[in-house]
Amino acid sequence: MRLSADPRRAARAAAARPVAPLGAIPGNREGAHPSMSEVTTVTVREVAGRFASSLKGEERQAQLQELNKFVRDFDQFDIARLTAEIVEKYQEGQERSGADSRRLEPIKSFLMFAHKQGFTDINYGKFIRIRRANGRGGARGGNAERVETPQHEMLTAEGFRRLQEELDNLINVKRPEIARDLFEARIDKDFRENAPFDAAKQHQAEVEARIRQLQAILARAEIIDEGRRTADRIVLGVRVTIRDIGEDDVIEYTLVSPNEANPREGRISVASPVGRAVIDRRQGDEIEVDAPAGKVRYRIESVVS
Repeated sequence: MRLSADPRRAARAAAARPVAPLGAIPGNREGAHPSMSEVTTVTVREVAGRFASSLKGEERQAQLQELNKFVRDFDQFDIARLTAEIVEKYQEGQERSGADSRRLEPIKSFLMFAHKQGFTDINYGKFIRIRRANGRGGARGGNAERVETPQHEMLTAEGFRRLQEELDNLINVKRPEIARDLFEARIDKDFRENAPFDAAKQHQAEVEARIRQLQAILARAEIIDEGRRTADRIVLGVRVTIRDIGEDDVIEYTLVSPNEANPREGRISVASPVGRAVIDRRQGDEIEVDAPAGKVRYRIESVVS
């Protein structure tokens, strides 16, 4: 079999693979860690799996919510090719979409972990700038810091529908399923080594956390008025066709909020590398995107509102 010599084509092929939930990453839970001698590239997803397996209880669930967003955007990216510029641009994109910088604490912890484990030469976590709440003289107590939640969550109508369907499924299907699993696991009275019970409790914690997250998103949701959009500039909710100038490949995406993103279905986040590059641009513009194999140039072929 002839192998392609173009690293960018290989990187795109890797990025196109189905994206598993973070809980299914090798090295997370009971999965075996991939041997460093067996791989030449260690991806962000693989290292995130190891980081997740090092977390316990409530700390694990709290950190996974934000970490999943980071993994969705970088997934098969070779973590050794990470740069300070990439990390800083990721934070800029998140803040531009309305996220408070303090929600990036899990990403900062993950990048510190990656450095301590020898996956990166330096600690890129230091390039995540957590902006603290203003207080006189750094006073504590009554002026304790609080993580502020954006007042509005901009969503497309389709994105709102999908998130509502996911919430309904978690409440009406998943909750009863987990309750049955817990009931059956309790039949075994020895809770000291009751793996099914422990697994069901962990699953319950993950589902309840996702339910709370979805309820908060939908409560703040502001649906984009698609009737007022124009095809002149690229904004949230438009369909964009871009062409890889070097490879002449054509890709179509719908630009959505981070909470709606699903690259496998052609919906990319405005906070992703491509999303940040195309936002507010016009048809015919050329853009440059940081990819695992280096910078890739694209031309915006069409913009459909």
